[in-house]
Amino acid sequence: MKAGDLRRTARAATVIVCSLALSACFDLSQKLSIGRTGSGSYEIAIAAQGLLGEALKDKKESALDLRENNVKTRVIAANGKTTQLAIMDFKSLSDLRLSDESLSLANHGRSWLGLGPSHVTFRRTFLVDRARRENARGSHGDERFGTELAQTMFGDHTYVFSVTLPGSIDRAAPVKIGRTIIKPQVTGNMLHGHTVTWRMPLYTMLQAKLLTFEVDFSAYGSFPDAQSLPAGES
Repeated sequence: MKAGDLRRTARAATVIVCSLALSACFDLSQKLSIGRTGSGSYEIAIAAQGLLGEALKDKKESALDLRENNVKTRVIAANGKTTQLAIMDFKSLSDLRLSDESLSLANHGRSWLGLGPSHVTFRRTFLVDRARRENARGSHGDERFGTELAQTMFGDHTYVFSVTLPGSIDRAAPVKIGRTIIKPQVTGNMLHGHTVTWRMPLYTMLQAKLLTFEVDFSAYGSFPDAQSLPAGES
């Protein structure tokens, strides 16, 4: 995958969230999966009804702006809702060039004199405020959404971020947005891995300046330290 293509993929979520052109009638989810070698996949999905849904289905509106060869894309239409999916695979988080967010793994070593599982911290930082400012350039009016206005615009639509990790989950930190605490849900098992999911109203996410998603997990495997790079760096 070309670096420019990866940058377009990484920016897709923030463009979707911050653009009023999408009329706010959508749900957005990002799913990250990391295996026992540090490799994995990153999925972005936008689901919409009405005019935006029809545009996605007819491919008149490319919400994810994907034209690269190594990203798998597809559109699913069912029950009046259209979902546009994009999935990209990676060998290491360090292969990714991301705008307005960063992903990292930090390996703290093995327990039991080196014979036990590795203890690893996963962290994702999402610079919501910066993404909002960048995507509001050239527009008029306040760049910040008032709570009542955002709630009216985005209604009951949701934002979801989830990460699937091998082994066991030692700690999954809640996300705090103002006075709101978003507690993660943990599902899965030791054999197939655990998924940690943060789910919140879309208008709540838009009130944040910065979101940090953090999980400590223990697993057997190879987990070298890895850090995604800002877009434009090699």
